[in-house]
Amino acid sequence: MSRWGVLSAACACFATAAVAQEATSIVRTINGLVPPGELKPLQGIVTMIDTIDVDGKALLVTQGVREAGTRVGIHVHKYGGHTCVLSGVITDFVQGEAPSVYPAGTCYYMPPNVHMTAANLGTEDAVVIDTFVVPPGAPAITILEPGYPGGPEE
Repeated sequence: MSRWGVLSAACACFATAAVAQEATSIVRTINGLVPPGELKPLQGIVTMIDTIDVDGKALLVTQGVREAGTRVGIHVHKYGGHTCVLSGVITDFVQGEAPSVYPAGTCYYMPPNVHMTAANLGTEDAVVIDTFVVPPGAPAITILEPGYPGGPEE
C-alpha cells in the first residue's frame, strides 16, 4: 500500500471514530467557523436513479436546486458520495480542508465520515446532481446541525 493509502486509511479510521463520538452531539461549525448561507434544503429534488446494483448496494442519483444564498446543514455521508454542478457555483466546506469552489461543469468527492456542508454563495441558483452508493436502507446523509430538517434538536 502506498503512503497515501496508509494515510487515507488512518484518516478514515480517525474520522469514523470522531463522527461516532459526535453523532449525538450538536455540530455548528466547520474548521471552527459557522459556514455562510441560510440553512435550507435542496429544492425541486428529482430522483434520477434509485436501484440496487449488481453488488447488492443501493445506487441513488438525484438532481436538485441549491438556491442562491443557501446551504445544507452540516452533515456526514457514512459511505461518501459525489456531486456534479450543472449550473451555478457551489462552495464546499469540509472539516480539515480549505473551502473549495466548484463552478458548472465540475464535480467533487464527498469523503465518508467527515463533517461538511455545501453552499451556494453566488447570486444565481445552482443545479446539482448527487450520487451515493450505500447498503440498502442506509441513509445517504446524516444531518448534524440543529435548525435543519432532519437534523438534531436543540
